[in-house]
Amino acid sequence: MTEQDTTEESTASQLTALQQQLLTMQESLMHLQHDQQQMHEVLLAQQEEIGRLNANLAKVNGSMERLLSAEERPTFEDDKPPHY
Repeated sequence: MTEQDTTEESTASQLTALQQQLLTMQESLMHLQHDQQQMHEVLLAQQEEIGRLNANLAKVNGSMERLLSAEERPTFEDDKPPHY
């Protein structure tokens, strides 16, 4: 075996190692992209839910304000008839 054969084998070995590293990095990137897409979908669903919850809260607050203002107004039941 000559020195050139050893160098070529070393270069081929390094190339194979680099190709394996590249493949590993590509697989990792693919997993990260998948995870990022899932997190994005969860975030969108949470934003929609927060919007619905805010709308419901606004309705509840409106109902409470109407109830509180109705309690403050005198009703006819509280008034005595004029002949008393």
